[in-house]
Amino acid sequence: MSKTRKTLLISFLAAAFILAGIGSYARFEHWSNMLCCRLVFTGLIMATAALVVAMWRPKMH
Repeated sequence: MSKTRKTLLISFLAAAFILAGIGSYARFEHWSNMLCCRLVFTGLIMATAALVVAMWRPKMH
């Protein structure tokens, strides 16, 4: 795996954990329900993007 892909993977995973964590914390602090769901959903999308980056293989010619 190239250095750029590793950096992308780490940044996507970090963003996913941060967003999901803030969303979960916001739920306990009784923030707006829509805001909590949006943060957690965005975190899940970022985690999925990290999985896609990790599994993607460039085409060999």
